[in-house]
Amino acid sequence: MRARGLVVLIAMGTPGGCSYVASPESLLDPDVISIAIVLAAGESQAHLLAGSPHLGRFDPPPKVTAGLIGPGWRAEFTQETDPKDGCGGGPTDWPIPKVCLKAVLPEPIREQVAYKLVGKGPKGSFTGETVVPSAPLILEPRDTVWLPDSTNVARIPIRYRAPPEVGTMRPEVFRTDGNGTGTESGWIRVLPRTLNPEGHDTAVWEYTLRLQWASLHVLGIGQHYTHFWKLRGGSGLWPKTGISGKGVYGYFDGSARSRPIRILLDNGG
Repeated sequence: MRARGLVVLIAMGTPGGCSYVASPESLLDPDVISIAIVLAAGESQAHLLAGSPHLGRFDPPPKVTAGLIGPGWRAEFTQETDPKDGCGGGPTDWPIPKVCLKAVLPEPIREQVAYKLVGKGPKGSFTGETVVPSAPLILEPRDTVWLPDSTNVARIPIRYRAPPEVGTMRPEVFRTDGNGTGTESGWIRVLPRTLNPEGHDTAVWEYTLRLQWASLHVLGIGQHYTHFWKLRGGSGLWPKTGISGKGVYGYFDGSARSRPIRILLDNGG
């Protein structure tokens, strides 16, 4: 599957988008930086998005070095990528100076495995710890869903169950266009951005008649990410978000996708 880690947080549906800013207390510190990183189970790379919320969007981005520590290995975030490419899913709509760093890992990220983050920003060192959650389970539909070619809006009721370490769930649809060879593919924007925690909802998206097949997943994101978005704009204290350090706020978490449900276009043939 195509690599894509937090778009934790736009295709995953970034909550708040450009509202990801520091609290008033943090803004008093001219060197505060915001950090977003969500590891994606099954991916062999990780992305870290760092921004300076007190500066204008055309100011230089913050200087950050970081490393990810897994079971018996350490990988450095050494490669800069264009935040416009998604930064593995980060909230790239931040209207602030930002930098996206990528680390190539010696093995894929695994569910139920602990990872550590170590790094340095303008004010000093920061650290983080998280355990990647297990993937949610799709209960219904159980297998393939056929869509009629008489409409371009899909509505698929889904039932799902998530382990307790998952705090946020999002529907994702990956499409293949044209002749179904996979040469033209991408993510379809799906609503709702965040699924009903009670375990049932309806995924809705638009598609064209060129769509041949697609796959529906439920993405589960951990509690650190969830706590951050609940607390943003609050007291300036950021407990239980997986990351800490002087002049740093944000989140460090993991995510995992459910098994795919195959979606096919019924062209009457």
